[in-house]
Amino acid sequence: MFYVYVNKRKGRVLLTSQRLRDPQWRLVAAHTSLTAAKRHARFIANARDYILEWDLYI
Repeated sequence: MFYVYVNKRKGRVLLTSQRLRDPQWRLVAAHTSLTAAKRHARFIANARDYILEWDLYI
């Protein structure tokens, strides 16, 4: 599974393969394919002008 999180305070979108427990990050989507998760994360980052991040283990 690939997860897309948003942190509105910092203006960031995170794409990761692990679940987060940090309350600042809000889960917005869970995808089974990396391609769909990247597409969704890029869409959010472009629409809101946020920075897109991903963890290195994807």
